[in-house]
Amino acid sequence: MRPSPLMGNAQLRIDRPDTSDVSKAAHSGTKSSTRRLSEVRAEAEAQSINPWKVAILLSAALTLYRFAIFAQIGLHPDEAYYWLWSRVPSAGYYDHAPMIAWWIWLSTRLLGDSPLGIRLFPILSVLVVSAVTVALSWELYRDRRLAVRAGVWLNAMPLIGFAALFATPDAPSMLFWTLAVWALAWLRRSGDRRIWLLVGLLAGLGCLSKYTNLFLGLGIVFWMILDSEARKRLFGPYMFVGGAIALVVFSPTIFWNFEHHWVSFTKQFGRIDSGQPSSWHTLEFLAGQFGLANPAIAIFAAIAVGIAWKQRRAGDFSSAAFLFALSAPLLIYMLLHSLHSRVQGNWLVPVYPAMAIMAAEGARRSAGSRHLSRMTKLAAPVGICLIVASLFYFASPLGQQASFPSPADKLIGWKELSQDIARYRPLHDARWIGTIDYGVTGELAFYAGDPQHVQEIVSRERYSFEMVDPQLVGQPALLVIPKATWMLPRLQKCLPQMEPVGEVARRAGKRVLERYTIFKINQAPQDIFSKGCTF
Repeated sequence: MRPSPLMGNAQLRIDRPDTSDVSKAAHSGTKSSTRRLSEVRAEAEAQSINPWKVAILLSAALTLYRFAIFAQIGLHPDEAYYWLWSRVPSAGYYDHAPMIAWWIWLSTRLLGDSPLGIRLFPILSVLVVSAVTVALSWELYRDRRLAVRAGVWLNAMPLIGFAALFATPDAPSMLFWTLAVWALAWLRRSGDRRIWLLVGLLAGLGCLSKYTNLFLGLGIVFWMILDSEARKRLFGPYMFVGGAIALVVFSPTIFWNFEHHWVSFTKQFGRIDSGQPSSWHTLEFLAGQFGLANPAIAIFAAIAVGIAWKQRRAGDFSSAAFLFALSAPLLIYMLLHSLHSRVQGNWLVPVYPAMAIMAAEGARRSAGSRHLSRMTKLAAPVGICLIVASLFYFASPLGQQASFPSPADKLIGWKELSQDIARYRPLHDARWIGTIDYGVTGELAFYAGDPQHVQEIVSRERYSFEMVDPQLVGQPALLVIPKATWMLPRLQKCLPQMEPVGEVARRAGKRVLERYTIFKINQAPQDIFSKGCTF
C-alpha cells in the first residue's frame, strides 16, 4: 500500500531526525565509551600489578638511598651504647633483650666498626618488613591494590623512615612481630594448626629482641577470645606447643635475668609506676603517634578500626579486627603508661605494619569520598618525599651545621668532641676516661677507638657484661661531665681529689650543643668499676 503524500511527508519527518543531534549523541557516546574504556583498562592494569614486585622495588630503591645516607650520619648515643654490648655478646643486658647486640656483632664482623656496619641489619630489616607487609596484606584481603598500598604506606610513615633505621632493639622487634603476625594470618586462612610452631619460634625471637614483644602473646589470647570461629578451628595442642617453643627460645634471657636479680625485667616493667600522673603525657602520646604514623595514614587506620567495630557488633570478625586484636594489649599498655609518664614515640613501632594495612583497608572503604580519595593519593608521595628530603638534609653539611635545634642534634659532634678530649690525655698522663652517662660513654668509646679505657663511674650495673682491667683504678684519669650537671657535689664526695683542667664542647657548626668540664682524677676508689660512685 503506497502512502499518501501527506503520510509520506510525515514519515519522512519521523525517519530523518536532526543530524546535529545524532552527531552530538555519537560524539558524547564515543567520549563516554572512551572514558569508560580507559577506566576499565586502568582497573585491569592495577589489578594485574604484582604486589611483591612493586613493594620490593620501591623498598629496594629506598634501601639503597638509606645505605648512602646512614653511612654519613653519626651514631646516636643509644647506638654507640649497643655497640659496646656487641663487643661482649651475652644472653641479656641491663636495659634490653640481646638481639640488637647480636645483630651488631655480626654486621661489624662483615663491614667493620662504622656507622653503616652497625646499622646494616636494621636497614635491611625495614626492607624485609616492607615485603612481609605486602604478603600479610595479601594473606588477609587477596587484593593486590590494597597490598601494594600497604607496603608503600609503611615506607611513608615517618617513624619507619627515621627511627626504625637506627641500630636499636626496635628494628628486630618490629621484624619478628610482623613475621609472627604474617604466620598467624596464614594460620587463620589455612586452618593448618601446625603453623602454631612457626608462630612460637617467631614470637620467641621477638622476645629476644625487645620485651615489648611479650604483648603479642597477650594479643593472640585476646584474638582467640574475641573470634569464636578461630577458637573452633585453631585451638588445640599445637597452640600450646607453639607457646612452649616461644618460651624455650626466650629462656636464655630469662635465665640471665634470674642470675642478675631480674634487673632487666624490673627496669622495663617498673616503668608503669614511674613519674607523676599528667594529662599532657597522654596528649603528647596521641599527638606524637598521629604525626609519626603520617596523619593521612593515621586517619585511614582509624576509619578501618571504626568499620571493624561495627562489623564485630554485627557478628563479623574482619581482618582489620584480627590485626587490631593482636595490637590491642600493647596499645592499651602504652595508653596506661602515658597516664603516669612519657611514652617514647618509638615504643609502638611493632604495630606500625598492621596500622599501614588497616589504613589501606580504610582507604579502600573510603573510595567514594572525594576528599578522602584525594588524601589517599597524597599520603604516600608527601610522606616519602618528606622523609627522603629530611634524611638528605640531616646528612648534608647544611644539616650538620644547622644554626637552629633539630632532631639531628643527638647525632652531631661526637667525633670532634672525642678528638678534643683526647688532646688532654697526654697532658695529664691519663690512662682512662670516666663518664657519668651511658650515651657519652658509648660515643667516646666508639670514636676514641679504645673502648676498654672509657668507663662510666655511676651506673655500673649497666656494664656487667664486661671485665675491666683492675690496674686502671690506680692510674690517673680524666672525668668528663656536662657542665650543668646536678651530680657535681656528689661526685666530689666520691672523688675528693678531682680538679678541673679544661672545658670542651660538642658543636653543630658554630652552635654549641652541650658543654663539658674535664676533671683530672689522680686516684679513684678501688670499687669504682664494680659499685661505681654510689649516691
